[in-house]
Amino acid sequence: MQFEFEKPLSLPGAEIDLLAVGEMLVDLIAREEAGSFARVKNYRRHFGGSPANIAMNVSKLGGESALISRIGTDGLGDFLHDELLESGVEAGGIVRDPDKNTTIILVTRSRESPEFLAYRGADRCLQPDDVSAEQIVRAGLVHISTFAISAAESRRALDKVVRIARDQDRLLALDPNYRPQLWEGNFPGEEYIGELLQEVQIVKPSLDDARALFGPDSRENYIRNFHSAGCELVILTLGADGLIVSTGDEQRYYASMAEDVVDTTGAGDAFWSGFYTGIFRGRTLHRSVQLGNALAAETLKQVGAMISLPSIEDLQRKYELK
Repeated sequence: MQFEFEKPLSLPGAEIDLLAVGEMLVDLIAREEAGSFARVKNYRRHFGGSPANIAMNVSKLGGESALISRIGTDGLGDFLHDELLESGVEAGGIVRDPDKNTTIILVTRSRESPEFLAYRGADRCLQPDDVSAEQIVRAGLVHISTFAISAAESRRALDKVVRIARDQDRLLALDPNYRPQLWEGNFPGEEYIGELLQEVQIVKPSLDDARALFGPDSRENYIRNFHSAGCELVILTLGADGLIVSTGDEQRYYASMAEDVVDTTGAGDAFWSGFYTGIFRGRTLHRSVQLGNALAAETLKQVGAMISLPSIEDLQRKYELK
């Protein structure tokens, strides 16, 4: 696919806009700001899991989305499933695992990158049989996360997703949030992700993500490395410094729109959600990036990944998007 800033993206015909595949879990986020878990006294329960957050946000913004994931049959799983249904996301791909607890992530509250501790359960047990070609063909765009791929068992299911998406010419996007400490199995994570990038059209790494994959390097080289691996559209996020978008032929810098930062949890998911919504509504690549940037700024004002979302029209007016 040819990505150009001033042209809308052309998606294959599909019944739904987005299929997200990966983790749905409970975030327990500290109620007060703290630099480490040693100083956190209280936590609050939040809906979590990057692919699930994105699917929910897209649905709330007026898109059609579906999710494939695994959760436990416990009360936390009930909470997640109810929230998903209430948001309008298709939940036929959610498997309730009777043998594993719902995954929980402890998260510090921070104005910068938060710390997290993962207590993984059902999310890491997604099976190839949980995924069907029909689910993938129905979607115009398929989104997967590296958190799900990091577990050896669920990796086989994600391999199937990638294979079918490629064979059916679906647009495939990856959140390359690779962390070596979470990676399972003997095959090195950096090598696996490097091979996976050959199948991916859209990738949105943070500087931390890029550093985990390629080691210390410059922003320019990080972008070049992702393109060299096979990615056609690279969106390198720079935290408070904004982001760089590269089509391979052209690069554009976008300053952050955030003015008030309360909590950084979910800002990346919000960007994906606004960006995808722009694509699904026929916006140009440039305008879709602006929508993602604006929605991320709104998320930074609130605690947790799932927030009260403005309409796309309100975002456009508030941030004077053109």
